[in-house]
Amino acid sequence: MKVRKATKSDWPQIKKIYQLGINTGIATFESQTPKDFETWMSKLDKENTFVYEKNNLVLGWVALSKVSSRTTYKGVGEISIYVDPNYHNKKVGETLYKKLEDSALETGYWTIQAQLFTANKASKAFFKKQEFRQVGVRKKIGNLNGEWIDNYLYEKNFN
Repeated sequence: MKVRKATKSDWPQIKKIYQLGINTGIATFESQTPKDFETWMSKLDKENTFVYEKNNLVLGWVALSKVSSRTTYKGVGEISIYVDPNYHNKKVGETLYKKLEDSALETGYWTIQAQLFTANKASKAFFKKQEFRQVGVRKKIGNLNGEWIDNYLYEKNFN
C-alpha cells in the first residue's frame, strides 16, 4: 500500500472511482467525469492530488482545489475525496486524508473546506471524524437532475 501523487497513468482507475461516486447521486453535482486527465487536473492543485494504491490498483483518490484566485484566500482549499465502494470502511479515506492534510500544511494551506450533500451521511461522519467543523447549511446551492440540493459546509483550520 502506498499513497502517492496522481499520474496520468492512474486516470482510468481514478475516472472509474469518480464515476461510481457520481452514480450515487449524493456525492457531486457533476453528471459525468472530465474527458481526460489533463481536464481533471486543470481544476486541482497538482501538489495536493494523491491516490491510494495497493497491488497496482488505485483504491481511492483525494485532491485539493483552490477556492478563490484572490490572494487573501491563497491558503484555503476545497477537498474532494473518493474511495472505491469495495474499500469503504477500510481506512483508505483516512489514509488519503492524512497524506493530504500533511501536504496541505507543507504547501501553505491554513484551511481545508468540504461541501457535502446533506443526504450524504457517510461523508458527514467521515469529516467529523477528521475534526472538521460544520460551518452551516447552504440551502438550494445547486440543482441536480431538476432537484435543488442543500449542502453542508465543513472546514478545518490549522492555525
